[in-house]
Amino acid sequence: MMRNLFYGFLISLFIILLSFTYLGYKYFPKDLLSTLKLLDKKYLSLTLLFLFLFHTFDTLRVIVLARALGVVYPLWYGYLVSLTNTFGATVTPAHLGGEFLPLYTLARKGGQFYQIMTIVTMKGFSGFFFYLLFFPLTLKALLKDPKQTKEFLFIVGVLLIISLLAYTAFKLLFRGKERGKHLDFMTKLRRTFLRYVVTCKIFFRTKKKTFLLALGLSVLLYFSFLLMGVFLTKAFNRGADIKEVFIDQLPLLYAIFISPTPGGSGVGELGALPIFSPHLKEEYLGLFVMLWRVLSQYLSALLGGLIFVSFLLKDLKKLKEKNESPLSS
Repeated sequence: MMRNLFYGFLISLFIILLSFTYLGYKYFPKDLLSTLKLLDKKYLSLTLLFLFLFHTFDTLRVIVLARALGVVYPLWYGYLVSLTNTFGATVTPAHLGGEFLPLYTLARKGGQFYQIMTIVTMKGFSGFFFYLLFFPLTLKALLKDPKQTKEFLFIVGVLLIISLLAYTAFKLLFRGKERGKHLDFMTKLRRTFLRYVVTCKIFFRTKKKTFLLALGLSVLLYFSFLLMGVFLTKAFNRGADIKEVFIDQLPLLYAIFISPTPGGSGVGELGALPIFSPHLKEEYLGLFVMLWRVLSQYLSALLGGLIFVSFLLKDLKKLKEKNESPLSS
């Protein structure tokens, strides 16, 4: 797992640097300082506020589900879990790491494997609810401007094909080396699968209100994500229509979510160009997309990565001290 996260980090970093280099070369303003001074500070502040709210709703969603299953931890730790999940999502395809890192972070607070798997499942279901609910609006956004849609789908399609081919080649190359490492995990998963299924059934039967609350928090979470893009756009262009920018982002959100590139890197940057171009001057696009990706994902991923490493170092130190203790011998 650690090797996969490390490889994912390197691949993400490479794609991000490549994408940002292209954006800087093609769409960067000539006078960066003057452009930054012109940005509306009120809307920049609102962007940061909704970044905070994004992690707040994510934290509350997991805490609500966890406490319903008897896994209790403080609110401040929930923010650390949320940031760590963002790191995991950023360095794995289709954001899968954001679903699996809680197996570690929640286990640190006494969660059992089957309990955490249930929390992850309910979290996934609640997130899927948003994508199902807003699918009609996403289709509407795609059909609104056929030319823009063709450009967006072409960019996303090409990047998806390239990344799928690269990912397949990577897995084939390292398949033999990784097989043994997955064996222990799969054995553990099979051993606890029955308890996990039973817990899920009991949860759906007895915790309906909790699940409905998680659904509501998921909707608020994704609203916060989309509103970050809205208010950052308004910071560059005060005349931008809030409703239009909100809806126009929906196809991009879906594309980033399903992208086989780690964290949607590359897809998020290049896919954002046709999405936000109707609302911004061309000379602002490069700077805007960089800021949008940093604020909406990469800043949190960086903090989450540092937190994850600090967790690992702390736990390894405890394990070493335990093994060296006279009582353990």
